[in-house]
Amino acid sequence: MRHYLLATALLLTACNPVLPSQGKAAAPLSSDSDRPPNFIVIMADDLGWGDIGVNGASMIETPNIDRIGREGVQLTSFYAGANVCTPSRAALLTGRYPIRSGMQHVIMPHSRDGLPKSEITLPEILKDAGYTTGMVGKWHLGHYDEHWPTVHGFDEFFGVAYSNDMQPFDLYHHKTVVQTPADQRELTKRYAAAASQFIADNADTPFFLYYAETFPHIPLFVPKEAEGLSAAGHYGDVVEHLDRGIGTILQALDRAGVADNTLIIVTSDNGPWFEGDPGRYRDRKGGAHEGSFRVPFLARWPDRIAAGTRSDAMAMNIDLLPTLAAFADAQTPADRTIDGRDISAVLQGAAKSPHDILFFFEGNDIAAVRNERFRLVLSTYYKTFKVPFEQFGAYLLFDLERDPRERFSYVRENPEVVASLKSAVQRMRGEIAGLEKEPINPFPPENSDLLIGPQLNRHSGHH
Repeated sequence: MRHYLLATALLLTACNPVLPSQGKAAAPLSSDSDRPPNFIVIMADDLGWGDIGVNGASMIETPNIDRIGREGVQLTSFYAGANVCTPSRAALLTGRYPIRSGMQHVIMPHSRDGLPKSEITLPEILKDAGYTTGMVGKWHLGHYDEHWPTVHGFDEFFGVAYSNDMQPFDLYHHKTVVQTPADQRELTKRYAAAASQFIADNADTPFFLYYAETFPHIPLFVPKEAEGLSAAGHYGDVVEHLDRGIGTILQALDRAGVADNTLIIVTSDNGPWFEGDPGRYRDRKGGAHEGSFRVPFLARWPDRIAAGTRSDAMAMNIDLLPTLAAFADAQTPADRTIDGRDISAVLQGAAKSPHDILFFFEGNDIAAVRNERFRLVLSTYYKTFKVPFEQFGAYLLFDLERDPRERFSYVRENPEVVASLKSAVQRMRGEIAGLEKEPINPFPPENSDLLIGPQLNRHSGHH
């Protein structure tokens, strides 16, 4: 029986030089262009809100990520769709809270579960609109044939099945193992090279690239030449090396001549884990507070977004599906609930969010809910104990304008806000009733015959 690294158990028990460029004034969203825009969504793994320069990092240098924000838009109240890996990825690709797709828990190497084929994903929507679609990096939405990226709308896949603290950890092209085990020291460079090749190969057609970095999830690796360069130790080396990989992608866009008509987005799947900086926000990955969910969001699209744009409007990664579909003039599914909203206007600096309410799930449960100003926390963790504030009638209501660090509760002062947010929670619970699932034990039973790792028919083609 293979064993996982300690980090996996901890999760679930707690659970390229910079090129100068001038930004252009944004054209109206209704303007015509010669062809639809390209999209690149970069999702780092466990990158904290405060780990990047434009969010105040003082010990880590991220010039390429910062450049995207300076030459485009920075959203300061952007949230991951969950506080851990699998559900956040499901949220981004489906535009739905992860419990709706059955992906509310982290998938393990012995899991048989995965993103159902019945879900309609962002790459599927864009393919129907004439896009070529590619994925590079970490999938973590199931590792059987019926769950693989190429079944869910991706024409190309180069990456890994799940987190880098899980075994076996192999590198795949489509369904073929190209390196076993994956050399994690070289992983970011290989990802960046594959992404650059995808851009070069598809420069003449609209494309969507989902670039899901393995890092800075632990264990941490960089190549020898990237060691010891950051003031923030090994973690800082990893983030700075990740940033250089993003620089490689920016260079590829310039070489291909498609940078101006490409919307490139950088974000993270949740807050930082044992290292990293959540900024001024409370909590870390796996928790219930802002630092668990609030993540970096920077986007650049020279043809359509003015350099230096900034918005404090609340948004979430569920919004990327309807937003990119709108930019591509593609159809979103009408036969299911899409929780995301079109944030086109927010990307151009609009002050108002299209959301009145956002929910923050912890597995099956709603851990918190917020409106434009207030955040109601229903449960949190103390040591290994989940503290159910709601059951005690002792809600915490944080005023994000007055106290974004969530230090002091204002339940007494705002009974009508508490009542309104409680009502929203009850309505959502009614919608998701019956969708609960048991989380996966991080360790398979001893002496079990459970299959470990990807189980793929390599003779069935890459689809």
